[in-house]
Formats: sequence, C-alpha cells, structure tokens
Amino acid sequence: MSHSFYELTPEQVTAWFADRGHPPYRARQVMAGVYRRGVSDFAQMTDLPAALRAELAREFDLRPVTPDRVVQTSDTTKLLLSLPAGGQVECVRIAMDGAFTACVSSQIGCAVNCAFCATGHGGYERSLTPGEILAQVLAINRLGPGVRNVVFMGMGEPFHNYANVVSAVRRMVSPDLLALSPRRITVSTAGVVPAIHRYAEEGLATELAVSLNASTDEQRRQLMPGVARYPLAQLMEACQHFSAAHHGRPVTFAYVLIEGVNDTFDDAERLARLLKHQPHHLNLIPLNRVTHSALRAPAYPRLRAFLQACRRHKLNVSLRHSKGEDIEAACGQLRAERAGPAVSTNAKAARSQRSG
Repeated sequence: MSHSFYELTPEQVTAWFADRGHPPYRARQVMAGVYRRGVSDFAQMTDLPAALRAELAREFDLRPVTPDRVVQTSDTTKLLLSLPAGGQVECVRIAMDGAFTACVSSQIGCAVNCAFCATGHGGYERSLTPGEILAQVLAINRLGPGVRNVVFMGMGEPFHNYANVVSAVRRMVSPDLLALSPRRITVSTAGVVPAIHRYAEEGLATELAVSLNASTDEQRRQLMPGVARYPLAQLMEACQHFSAAHHGRPVTFAYVLIEGVNDTFDDAERLARLLKHQPHHLNLIPLNRVTHSALRAPAYPRLRAFLQACRRHKLNVSLRHSKGEDIEAACGQLRAERAGPAVSTNAKAARSQRSG
C-alpha cells in the first residue's frame, strides 16, 4: 500500500532518496515539484529518470485533495474538501492587498463549542494530520497564484491538535517545501493556556491570534465553554510569555461583538485593564449570524460607540471589515449547509469570523 507523500517531512524525503542511493538534489527536485509547482502525478516530473518516477509512484500516493464544492465572490473563494481518510473540511482563499491568504482548518469540527460558532455546533470528529493541513494550502494554490499568507482560523482549535499543527507550520516555513515566511503565518487559538506557553518556546516566529470575546470570566464561560477552565488572568500571563519570548511581538485579540452580551462601555473598560501590559492589537468583529443561534451583532452605531470607547482607553483597536459577505463564509457553514444552495441570499449570514 502506498503512503501519502504529503505526510513526509523534508528530512524523511531526503532520507528515502539517500537510502536508495539517489543524489540529494533529486529529493529537492521532487519536493519543489510537489510544493512549488503543484505537480500531482510523479509521471509529470519529466526532469526525473523514468525508473525513479515509477518507483515513487509505487511507493507514494500523490493524489491531490480536490474540492467537492466551491463558493466565491470577487475576493473570496471557499472550498469544501473531502479527505481520503474520511470527513470534510473547509478552507478559504482570500484576496487582499494584491496577495492571497489561505485560511486553513486544523480539525474536522471543534470541541470548544463557542455559542456563536457554526463549526462547534456540528460537533468534533477528529484532528487533521500535517499532510491534511498542507493539502488545503496546495488545493488553494491550484486556483491560481500561490498564497503569500496562511492563517489557522478555519475549523477547529489548533492547539487541541498541537503536535500536528506545529509540524505543519515547520513544513510551511521549510525552504524545501512551501518556503513561507514565519511572519506571514498566524496561528489562532481560543485560549488554550498551557499550549500558548509551550508554543512560546517552539522557536517558531509566527504571529499568534487569540479569540478573546469576553471581558470577564463569566462571559467566557457562557460564550466559550471549551476553554473556560483557563481564567482570563492566566490567559494574559500566557500571552505575555509569548510576547516576551518574541521580543515584544504583539498578540492579536479577536473580540466578536454580541448585542447585549459583551458590547457595553464597562466591557471596553475591562478590556483596557486586561490588555494594559500586553502588546496587542484588538480586532473587533461584528457577530456573524449562524442559524442555530439567536445571538445578534450590535447595530452599527453601537459598534462605532464601542470602538470609540476602546480608543479612549488607549487600546490599539480596529473594527474589522469582513470578506465574503455574499457567501457562507463563516467556518463550518459550508459544511453544515452542503445540501443547500451554493450561494447565500442573506449577506449578513456570511460575515467571516474565527471558528473557535
């Protein structure tokens, strides 16, 4: 039985060639073909000897993951992928400032069970392998020019799949594979405190984003029960550890604004106290409407008032403008609605947000 080539580390690929007496440059040729040129059949690698191509085809599975469903606008394309090992996963290609960003998933479903999230409502199935994470980037690259940025803001909690996510990041930055800059990769978490401390010491110079969404521990328990065991004070300590380990690098905090829940001036004041000693950027996100929840985004005047209150408290803050407003762009929605129409008729139901 052949093994997925996408699960191999660069070191494993190099060792396979060395064990069979092939020169090291052959390994680099194959990795460049797969990850840079998007080759999905060893037979297409005509710069290799025919016997080597046949040997690779016998040993490894190079079949790409192809989308079952695609929905798009002028600047956002969302893919629903069926994985060979089972399950469906979503990823998104986003056009921004002349470049493309891949928003990838780390799990099928999610166990954090955020009150405002379509993915969590569908339950947790399993974590993705490193190869399944990279396969999403490759599927997006096949749509056109290669991505410049990767964000782990799709389905799942990346730090509940810690080892595989870290392995995927190392492959993304490997000069033999995707060769992305670490500063162009963002790992997002709902706030798994022990994993943030651990990630701070990995030596990976990526960006870190944290879904905050609450100014009190009680709000966190209501909105994000899967990470409520970690008090906000401990979460801030972990974020400070990450920033200190990366020369004062800011952490991005996502704050989903929900009418009557976390949108008061008192919330803004509490956020200022929480972030006072933490290098940060606070990203305010109007709630994306999902069908199973009665929660709503505040009206626009309230959003603006909350933004101004945060600025008065000297927070580094912005109100995010979403991409993909006329498709089901929130993570988990396309998978949940796969039997429905490809394009939503409700633009407000498609505001993009982190899945949790």
